[in-house]
Amino acid sequence: MAHGHRHDEGCCGQGAPGRVDVALRRMKDKSLRVTAPRQALLRVLDEARRPLSAEEIHNLAGDGTLDLVTVYRSLGALEEAGIVQRHPLERGRSLYALPAAGHHHHHVICRRCGRIDRLPGCDTGAVEAAARAKGYGDLTHVLEIYGVCPACASPSHD
Repeated sequence: MAHGHRHDEGCCGQGAPGRVDVALRRMKDKSLRVTAPRQALLRVLDEARRPLSAEEIHNLAGDGTLDLVTVYRSLGALEEAGIVQRHPLERGRSLYALPAAGHHHHHVICRRCGRIDRLPGCDTGAVEAAARAKGYGDLTHVLEIYGVCPACASPSHD
């Protein structure tokens, strides 16, 4: 998959004012420590035009504030707290985004070129209701759809 992911404007990056401030407040509400490396990570995600991998976040921080282990640990804690949204890719890789508060959506991802397009809304109500009926609580989910984009599927692309 190509590293130059294309992504919808305003989807998971740039465009929602105050996302870092909201994330910092949510960290405090969840009793997560607000450290300089975590603040740097949030700033990198806030400035991104698309979801980023942990390695990209590490490289974009660039000032030595964020070592790669800290990036992975922080992303895990921030995802678990619902502050950062993880977008799993096939073959085990993940991309991360800092969504606007209360914003949740999914993507369709091209297997060939890495293009990422946002899908409207999130309609998992029936599945989550079934999980609740089985006694589960504090639910979350991850869903990404994979395919071949129109440009890669066109005969002229081969």
